[in-house]
Amino acid sequence: MKHEYFNTKEIYEKAEAEGNYDLGDVLVSYPDSGFTHRWIQPPVACYFVSSLDPDGNTNVAPISMGTAMWGEPPDSGWYYSFNVHNRRNTRHNLMNSDECVICYYGSELMKESWITGLALPLGISELDVAKLTPLASVQVEPFGIKECPVNLECKIVNRIAISNNTLFITKVVGAHVDESYKKADMANPFEPGVAGIDLLFETSITGTPPRLNYLKMDLNNYLRTDETLGDSKHWIGTFQTWMLSELERGRIDRSEYKELIDLNDQWMKNRNPIDNGEVKEKLTRKLKEICWREI
Repeated sequence: MKHEYFNTKEIYEKAEAEGNYDLGDVLVSYPDSGFTHRWIQPPVACYFVSSLDPDGNTNVAPISMGTAMWGEPPDSGWYYSFNVHNRRNTRHNLMNSDECVICYYGSELMKESWITGLALPLGISELDVAKLTPLASVQVEPFGIKECPVNLECKIVNRIAISNNTLFITKVVGAHVDESYKKADMANPFEPGVAGIDLLFETSITGTPPRLNYLKMDLNNYLRTDETLGDSKHWIGTFQTWMLSELERGRIDRSEYKELIDLNDQWMKNRNPIDNGEVKEKLTRKLKEICWREI
């Protein structure tokens, strides 16, 4: 591979100095700088964020910058983070409320998603204008959307300021899943979950006027990782359970197992690559060899 380097700090400093933004949105393109931010941002599944303003008016915004994250005990559960420009009504609402609903939509709602993203006046419900139906929530005040197969009730746990944007981190406290999609998912050995609703993935903004381009997921082309490598009982497990699994399946023998456990113990006692470099090198070389060993 031959790589071309881009100093993204300089690219966006130049764009900012030249006012090369669309009301704050970063739309730097190849004609502008020979670079596009799509080399930074991969396609992200699109969803609505439903919120209420201080007067109780519903706001629905299409969002495509965010991701789900797992939190372990003692406060286990799923979290969802997303970024909102400070000028948007959604941001105003979520600075005054700790609740929202994340609503995944399929490709059949593409027109509705565009309508909800239009510059509607403050207080006018995108839900009504887009002819969408409110879905009552259980643990939060904002409505979900009945036409969306998945609605996640969320509580905001943190807000982080980022360059005239705000990153909201929420905890999912409830989920509404369309029964037909759940039934189909349970019958699928790969259990694609939300991917089974024909999601739209934002891939680029091009053209004059600028418009979104989407891709959809191909559910007929699954790739599965190697079942003969790694912990045989757990998703990741521990180093010891991984090595025990390799011993049981015959990838390593008993003497190798003891050697690897001992090397790992030595490395855990001193992970300084200078002081304990010999152990690090031995452990690395051995793990590399067994990971590519045929059985």
